[in-house]
Amino acid sequence: MKRLVIIAILAAFCMGAQAQEKLYTVKSGVVTMEMNMMGQNIVQKIYFDDYGVKKATVSNFNGQDSRQIVVDGETIMINDAEKTAMKMPMMGMQETVNFSNLDEKTMKKYKVQELGKETVAGKECTKYQVTVMMMGQPQKQTVWVYKGVTLKSSSKSDFGDMTQTATKFEENVEVPASMFVLPAGVKVEEMNMGMMGGGW
Repeated sequence: MKRLVIIAILAAFCMGAQAQEKLYTVKSGVVTMEMNMMGQNIVQKIYFDDYGVKKATVSNFNGQDSRQIVVDGETIMINDAEKTAMKMPMMGMQETVNFSNLDEKTMKKYKVQELGKETVAGKECTKYQVTVMMMGQPQKQTVWVYKGVTLKSSSKSDFGDMTQTATKFEENVEVPASMFVLPAGVKVEEMNMGMMGGGW
């Protein structure tokens, strides 16, 4: 159970902090991702609107879905089936790089290096190496980006190797507004960081 909790936390952290600026040159979309993390295979669907200002991620762990959204600057993990929700700690949230606006300041801050072009999910992506902060530590990542949207990423950390690869990207599709809000009547609980302690 603790192992799955940690995986859920890391999956949420890999979303990055919610942006207050436009991240993509695509208005809306749905990205289907396959993630391999700590030996677990996770299927994710990332929904976005308003060029990435609104974003929600639905992750499937062992047949159970959880949805991550940001409300008032705080990341919430929601189990829609059980009508429960948990507030995630923000101190470890991964920084978000705006690849649609790679100015000199951003390039220097994240040590961005362009590595060429590759195709992911049928889209021609630009491949970059970047260094971002995650859980208070600098982390090198290789990312494949299409119109500002990351369709593949690969990184190493103390928790092990992590890879995310898009298998499908639906551009400019209508995304229900309900994806980005907390359902009525759902009580949000604080995460007990004791879940992270002890053995797995």
